[in-house]
Amino acid sequence: MIAAIFDLDGTLYDGHIWLALKRHHETHRVKRLALYAYIATHMPLWPLYSLGLLSAAQFYAMWGRHMSWLIGGLTLEEANGVFEWVTEEDVVPNLRHDVVSVLRDHQRRGHRVILLSGTFQPLLQVVGDQLGVEDVVGTELAVRNGRYTGHIVPPVCMAEGKAKRLRAFVDAHGEHIDLSASYAYADGPIDLPALESVGHPAAVYPGPRLASIAEQRGWPILGEPSET
Repeated sequence: MIAAIFDLDGTLYDGHIWLALKRHHETHRVKRLALYAYIATHMPLWPLYSLGLLSAAQFYAMWGRHMSWLIGGLTLEEANGVFEWVTEEDVVPNLRHDVVSVLRDHQRRGHRVILLSGTFQPLLQVVGDQLGVEDVVGTELAVRNGRYTGHIVPPVCMAEGKAKRLRAFVDAHGEHIDLSASYAYADGPIDLPALESVGHPAAVYPGPRLASIAEQRGWPILGEPSET
């Protein structure tokens, strides 16, 4: 079986889930203390990353791992309401229709489409439902007594963690998926471990570094490369 694996932020979706969660919390006046603590402690990481004092994997892993603060303490039902709002109000209106068309083409060809993203697994499931995609692999959230704890179940589904979660999914549910014959689509160099896991990687609206790597390796580039 051939798979077609799609990243979410920056690939299928022209946006960032953490900003969509920020908009939700400010609109509905919930979890604002956790939101502002998250912003205050993570925005200073940007100059460290820009100066090369943090690797891309370290930078994005901290953003992704601690994003779970934003739903900590919510029941599964409460959080699902948040995830549905984020999907309907932010993700769906900002889908990249050219990339969705590629996804639909894979579905028509009988390929097994998988969403593979650093975002929360249950949020990714809501997005998958909107897109008609059953298989999703995201960052797992810790639950205790019917509420999200504000922590993840390591590893965060980014960088090497993304490739690790993909391999675990294929081992558990893959039904003989042939990764060497499969496709993957992503937008950033942090996605290289996942892109390199398949035989047909493609860069989607990539930044300069991934665009350069794609050109050197002869990978297809979908969409206009960005300047950042």
